[in-house]
Amino acid sequence: MLGPMLVNLGPMLVKLRPMLAKLRPMLVKIGPMLVKIGPILVKVRSKFS
Repeated sequence: MLGPMLVNLGPMLVKLRPMLAKLRPMLVKIGPMLVKIGPILVKVRSKFS
């Protein structure tokens, strides 16, 4: 079942790759922040749910 999906995703990934290359430096900066914020978001979500 994954075969056709992967074939369809191929062109999309090719298009996305340049964007990902641009985003990667931002992700490297944001990553540590997300690691710190993540647990807080989980706590907030569990309160509101």
